[in-house]
Order: sequence, then C-alpha cells, then structure tokens
Amino acid sequence: MNRINKRTLLYAALLLAMLLALVGLTSRLRAENSNKTVAFITEYKDITSLAYQSSETPLAVWRKINGLGVMGMAVSEYTGDELAIHNPLPLRFGSAASLLSVNDAEQEPNRAVLRYPAKLSYADIFYEYIKIKLPAAKLAADGEYNFILLPGTVEEFKFSAFVPDISALEFASKHNIPVLFRPGPCTPASGKNVADAFLFLTERFPQIRNIIPAGLIVSGYPEIGPLAKVMKDKGITLSQVEFVKQIGVPQLAAKIGHLVIPMHSLTRDEIISRSINRGSIADRFIRAVHERSIRFIMVHPYDLQMGGRLEIFTADLASYKGALEARGYHLGWPEPLPGWPAPLAGAAACGLVILFTLWFYISRLKGTEDGDVKQAQALFLLAAGILLGGAMWKISFAAKLLGGFCGALAATEGAMTALERSERRLRGAVIGLLIVVAGGLSIASFYGTSAAALRLTPFSGVKLTLLLPPLLLLFHDLTRRVHPETIGEIIVRPAIWGELVLIGVMLLAMLVMALRSDNVSNVPALEVAFRDFMERVMVVRPRTKEFLIGYPALVLYWYLVRSKYIPHYREVVRIAAVLAFCSAVNTFCHFHTLLYLSVIRVLNGWWLGLLLGTVGVAALHFVLIPLWRRVSKSL
Repeated sequence: MNRINKRTLLYAALLLAMLLALVGLTSRLRAENSNKTVAFITEYKDITSLAYQSSETPLAVWRKINGLGVMGMAVSEYTGDELAIHNPLPLRFGSAASLLSVNDAEQEPNRAVLRYPAKLSYADIFYEYIKIKLPAAKLAADGEYNFILLPGTVEEFKFSAFVPDISALEFASKHNIPVLFRPGPCTPASGKNVADAFLFLTERFPQIRNIIPAGLIVSGYPEIGPLAKVMKDKGITLSQVEFVKQIGVPQLAAKIGHLVIPMHSLTRDEIISRSINRGSIADRFIRAVHERSIRFIMVHPYDLQMGGRLEIFTADLASYKGALEARGYHLGWPEPLPGWPAPLAGAAACGLVILFTLWFYISRLKGTEDGDVKQAQALFLLAAGILLGGAMWKISFAAKLLGGFCGALAATEGAMTALERSERRLRGAVIGLLIVVAGGLSIASFYGTSAAALRLTPFSGVKLTLLLPPLLLLFHDLTRRVHPETIGEIIVRPAIWGELVLIGVMLLAMLVMALRSDNVSNVPALEVAFRDFMERVMVVRPRTKEFLIGYPALVLYWYLVRSKYIPHYREVVRIAAVLAFCSAVNTFCHFHTLLYLSVIRVLNGWWLGLLLGTVGVAALHFVLIPLWRRVSKSL
C-alpha cells in the first residue's frame, strides 16, 4: 500500500506535466486565435507597370487590387546603380566628370553626383533627406539644374541606397495608402544619420507604417539602436522576410521587441528557375499564413504570364483571398503579435518531463523499470521535478542547456515504450504517442514565447532532440542485451561488412537530418512536389520521417520480434523507429506554427505511418517471404 509502481508513477508525472503545459499555453492559444488578419503587399513599381500595360491610371489599378486584399504598398530606396540603369526618377546619377562642367569637375572627377531639375516639385524634400542622411553632401546649382555632390565616389554609391522614391510616397500620401518602406544599406551613412533621415521621412509621410530592410545588410548596421528607437517611438513595425538572411535584421528585431510582422515573398528568379505555376504559388502563400503565422504576403504579377497581366493578377488575388477567408482569416492591416513571457507552469512541466524520463531511463539501464518505489520517494521526485522547472524559469542558462534534453528524453522514452510492446502493439503505440505529446507540449509551453513565435529567440535544442535519442536507445540496447551482443563483444570480434555499411548509412542519415533541421533550402525539388501533394490530400502534411520511415519501422520491428527474424540486424530497425518520435517532438519546437496544427501533424504522421507499416508488413509476410522461399527452393 505504501509503494507505487514505477511505470504508474512515470505516467502520472507526465500527465501532470501535460496539464501544467496546457495551463502555460493559454496565453499563446489566446494570441493565436486573435491573430487572424492578413495583408497582401505589392510594390509601387508593379502598380505603375500594370497601369501602363492596361491603359489605366495607377489609382484605378490600386483600387482594383485593394478590393482584393492588397492593403499596403512597398516603396524602395534606390541605389546609385538602380538610378543609373532604370532612371526611376527625374534625376541623373553619375560622376562629376560626366555631369558637371569641366571646371567644376576638374578637382574631383570621380565624385558621385546627383543632378535634378531645380523646379522639381519635391526638390526640397529630396535634398533635405539626403543632407540629413549624408551630412557631408553639398548642394550646387546652375539655374536649370541642382547638383548634390555626394560624399564618396561613384563606385561607393553604386550599391548604396540613398534616394527614396518620393513620387511613390507622394502617391501614397495623396490617397492615404499604408507604406512599407524599403531602406537599403548606405556605406557612408552612420546609424544615427540613417535614423534621423528616416524620422524626417516619417514626419513628412506618416503613411509609412512598416520597414522591410533591403539588401544584404540593415541600413545603419551595426549602429541600429537609433533606428530601433525611432520605430518604437512611432509604432512602426519591422517585417522579416521568411527564409532570407540579412545581417542586422535579428538584432533590429530584438531591439524593437514585439513590433515584428513576418512576411513571405517569392522572388522572380525563384519562380522562373523552378517554373512554379500559379496554383503552387497560391498553395505556398496559403501555407505560409496558415501554418507559419505569416501575416504579410508580398505579391507580384505572375512572371510566367505573357500579356493580360492585370487580369491574371486580379484573378490570383481573388483566389488567395477566397482561400484565406475559407480558413477563417480576413484581409486587413495586421497588428503585431501580442507578447507573452515564458510561463512558470510550462517550466514546471519541462522539469517534470526531464527528471522523470531520465529517472526511468536509468531504471531501464538497471533492469528495474517494472519495480516499485516508496511514496516518500515519489513525492521527492515530484518536488525535485518542479524545483528543476523553477530553476529553468529563473536561470536562462539552465533553460537553454536543458531544453534539448527535455525533447530528447521524451522522444527516447516514447520510442522505447512503443518498441517493447510487440505483444500489445496498439497500446504501446498509443502510450508512446502520449509520452511524446506530453514532452512536446511542455517544450511548446515554456519555450514557445511570443519572441520564439517571431523567431527572435530560436530554440537551441532542436539538433539535440534529433540526434541524442538514437544514441540513448543504442546504449540501452547494448547494455541490456536487447541486441544479442554487448559493446565489449562487438569490439572484440571482427567487423562484419554488412554492419559497417548499415552504420555508415545511419550516420549519413543522422547528419542529413541535423543539417536540414532548420534549413529548408536543402530540400530537393522532387521532395517539395511530394510535400505539396501530401498537403493537398491531408490538409496538414505529416512529416516524412514519421509516416514513411519511423512508424513503419516500428511495425516492422514488432513483426521481426514476433517472427524471430534477423536478431542481429533488428537494432537498425529500432533506431529507424526512434526517428518518428524524435520528429514528433521536433514538430512542437516549431513555435511559429499554430499549436493545433502541430498536434494534427503529429497525429497524421502516427496513424498514417502505422497504417503504411501494417500494409508493408502484410505484403512482406504474405507475398515477399513466401515468394523468396519458393525461389530459394527452386534454386
């Protein structure tokens, strides 16, 4: 009466952890349910281009696309190169030798110069902005033209952004259109000068509500504090473009806090090089919003359509709008995600998962996992787990260090529980899934803060969650002789070529998993097409490692044990099976994904993987093995 079975205690502790995790998730769930506003964004140059091609005014084009969900307009800051090649504004960029008189250019022939008509309507705004951003700039005039002598050579300003598209800003101001300004890096401008120039621009054009940094480096880097202050004071948001790495953007995002709205965009080069059709583009945009909490979608007229571009563009926008509204979203100007901190309840949940799964793993190594403990010991373990969670909540270093272990230990225990139930297979699979869900929800509760949802504080334990469970399983199996040989026996005997090949394949697979865990650019085109197909069929696509590898390997292992086949090679199948549980926990580490979608993704991977594994084992048992035996006898 005074003793408790260890398994019962483990399951009770994990149930408590799950309940605490759900308590800690309330703020996140409330924010996710309220964050349903999405906006399409297009560039001013696309509006004017469509106006020229359709013989309509830019305002008429804007009204058409605005009614279909385009809520804002991106406005560029031009580099010297863009000014020289495209001439987007009534001015000329070049060297002093090419634009000034011989006498004026003689002393500084390679100095960068801007020339523009003296009677240009926005000449004063234009010069004042450049003078604030580049205090060493000088103004000269010859009557018909004004000249701005820039503080640097043509080569320096070729790739420096310093001329905002004032005509676009005036168009937005006249028609009250929200602007997403795209400042680019400018080598001669300090961070303070960049911030002062931006402040001046926002005071003249209050329609500027967002910044989308252009180029490879944030304007003003590394002195980004002044720009961040202007943005915070005026409530101007920052858009991080998904999958695009820019130097300084993470630091700027961290400084402005919650004023971040993530954006998804497809480049013209990507669409053309991969021949992405309009349907695939629509799917990508919808998934970006629905699965990854993207709230700005940059849209352009379809680049593989010759002629009728405005009609095609409006049809595409109507398609995007209808698909999003069908999923409960509405088109408007999105607000930043409300902030929420790491909850104490979530920390306590993680502490319980870490302590009890580690304790039970040690019991497994000793062979005492089916034993009992005293009630006093059980209460001590519960208290220790909650205290560990408190330490993680209070000490950030402890939280960073232990996050990966929480996921890895939960995945290991879930896999081992399922693997050992070859006689009661469904029960083992269900319990293993619940263990993984308890661990995943605990991680999501504690580590899935608003900053993590915006990818400002990435979870540092992803790779540990993927790589440690196979090693823990292997160590356990060799220690407990689940594998027919111990570590010492394997070391003493000669190597077997089959084992060496399998070890090499497994190590390569683990390396690929680790490299791809946070890098979508390494996914082959064929796999992308397969993922798109699964997305259309199942709405929430399960992860490949789960339904094609891990869970089928689990079913195969059960079959091999019951049939007493290949005992020396079953370990490979066990390690393949643990990948499903690693992947399932990892799904909960995608904090930018809506929580209920993560749960559905894990469930879809579980049932589909077990189903495919069952079909595969049936084919093996009733078709392939009998066929192999008949062929062997005939030989």
